[in-house]
Order: sequence, then C-alpha cells, then structure tokens
Amino acid sequence: MSANALKLRLALQAVLALAVTGCGGDATAPQASSGPTTLAVSTSVAADPAAVTTAVVKLPRYQIDPAKIFVAGISSGGFAAVQMHVAHSSTFKGAAIYAGGVYWCAGLEGAAGALANCGGQTLPTNQASYNSTLAASIAYLDAQSSLGTIDPSSNLKGQPVYLWSGTQDTVVNPREMADLNSEYQHYGANVRFDNAFPAAHGWESPNGELPCGTLGSPYMVNCTVNGAVYDSVKTWLTMFLGPLSPRNNGKLTGTLSTFDQTEFGASPNVSMSSTGKIFVPKTCTQGKTCGFVLAMHGCLQAESLIGNRWVTEAGINEWADTNRLVVLYPDTIASSAPGPTNPKACFDWWGYANQYDPNYALTSGLQMSVLYAMVQRVTGRP
Repeated sequence: MSANALKLRLALQAVLALAVTGCGGDATAPQASSGPTTLAVSTSVAADPAAVTTAVVKLPRYQIDPAKIFVAGISSGGFAAVQMHVAHSSTFKGAAIYAGGVYWCAGLEGAAGALANCGGQTLPTNQASYNSTLAASIAYLDAQSSLGTIDPSSNLKGQPVYLWSGTQDTVVNPREMADLNSEYQHYGANVRFDNAFPAAHGWESPNGELPCGTLGSPYMVNCTVNGAVYDSVKTWLTMFLGPLSPRNNGKLTGTLSTFDQTEFGASPNVSMSSTGKIFVPKTCTQGKTCGFVLAMHGCLQAESLIGNRWVTEAGINEWADTNRLVVLYPDTIASSAPGPTNPKACFDWWGYANQYDPNYALTSGLQMSVLYAMVQRVTGRP
C-alpha cells in the first residue's frame, strides 16, 4: 500500500470511527470524551456486595486449571472475545459471546468494514447494517491457522460455545450472530444459541438494570422465561463446568480488586486504561485450584463511562464466588487523534490500535497481546 493510500485509509477510518457505536451502544448514545482518559480508582461498592480493595495491585498468579479457562464478551467485547478464542484456542476451552460476530469480521476495511458489515450502525429501517463476511472469515481463519499466526483451528472442535442474540437488537444484526453460529459449527464446536428472547442490544443477567427489550446505557438487560427470571450466565457456566453450586445472592466472600494494566502494555496507543478489575473467590486466594473467565465489556461500558456497573451487573461474580472462578475484567479508554480513533472505548475488533493494526485478530495483534499477557499472568500459561 502506498503512503498516500495509507493516509487516505487512516483519514477515512478516523471519520467513520466517530460514528461507530461499536457494539455496546446505539447511534444516539452520548459520545465519550474527545481525548485519552485515565481511570481513577473506584472505591464505590454500590450494587456490589463483594469486598473491594481500593489500592491498585499488581496482577497476581493463581492456581488455575488449564481445562477451565474461558472467555466471554458483549458486542465489541464479543467480537474481541471471538478473536481471543480463535487466536488462542489452545488456551481458551470455551466462549460465551453476546451480540458479537464472526472472526475477523471487519477484515482489513477498518471502521468502514465494521460499520457496513458487522454492527454498530442502525439503518433507517431500525435494523443494524449487515453484509455477510462468513466465507471470507473462514478462509482467513483457515489460512492463519495454517501459517501458525493463530492456534490450530482444530482446537475448536468439541469446545462449548454459548451465543446470545436478542430479536430486538438494532445494533448488531441477529443475522451476524447466525453467521457466528454457522462458523463455530463449521469447526465442530458444541454450540448453544439463545436467539429467541425479545431483547435489545445488551448483556443479559438477573442483575441487569434494564428490562429485556430496552436499549440504552449501561446495556445490561434482564429477561424472563414464562414469567421467571432468566440467567444466561448460569446457562453457559453449566455448559463449561457441568452442575454448579448455587449462586451467591448475598454478600460475596470473594474480593474485587483494581489491578495495574500498564505493566502489560496498556496505554492510550492501544486505547486501554491504566487499570482493570479482577474478582477472586476466597478459596482461590488460599491455593485451591480454580477456573478462569476473561470478561470483556462493550463500547460505552468502560469504567470511566458507567463506573462499576459492567463488573457488578454482569452476574458472573455471584456464580464465580461459589464455583471457584477467577474473573478478569480488562478495561478500555476512549481515545482520539492523533492516537487511535476510538471515541466510545470499544475493544479493538477492526484494527484501530496504534492508529491501524492489520494484525488485530492474530496472536501478534497489539491489543490482543496486552490482553493475553494478563491471561498468562493469572493462569500461568506459557
């Protein structure tokens, strides 16, 4: 690519990325701050009965069962979670994806491809823009698997995968999630696809503050089945772990800590905050072998924008507390030119890191490398 062509592409992406709701928000949601943001350490424990440490700690290592390492994400975090799962399928043994899409969905088209093909743009018809990239995704995945730039695709066979797509989602088209369902089945994954709930765009859990069909911040919804509260997290954790100990609906015995992300390379260059959160059950601090979940928020769900609501309303900690699961919540920041153009603090699923990263979906991806280094620290993976 010529220098002039690259400049033109970056300029176009900068304009288009300003419009990207990026999955986590809608076209009417407020813009994030215009420049890089550094998170302050939160001392609020509202809506979170876990003990909270207010000091920023160095991310510890725990005794993690290598057969119980999973990734989950919503929207931009869902697209990024697919990337993490596919690229590091030797590490991750299952995935839970809410309103995400196929691997490498944006291709090398940057924000333009993300908007037109994958999600983040609501059309006048009140449907999300969509053009299938399934065939291109499978071809790219196969090529990269052969080249060794990602883990072998054969690892996906038999792995449990949970997919969520609300019928009222106007941000990520349900057809995109249907493509993801087809993709995982193509590679032999064991898929459960919840796609019949009249849900708007968001993460579903009993802790979600919005009714199922409501679109808006913080994009945390709760749905029902025959009048009873549904718990999608219970569904996928049962897939991953088998029968569960009861959910802790009271005061959690585990601790929610703020950890330093900068030692892993987090910076405005990759649109990541200086700090993230980690929830650790008490038994996991006592040397017991535990499982692990990497949980990734959507656009407009960074702590600088909605506080601890993603961490406390996701409904993962309540199960983790009684089922020995360490949960890592990495965090992003909003960023703008001259750095990466990411005004709504999305995870990188179209290559914005350090202005443009063509390897964003590979193990060598800039943001991917930061995230995986955190996973390596906690789990002891090589």
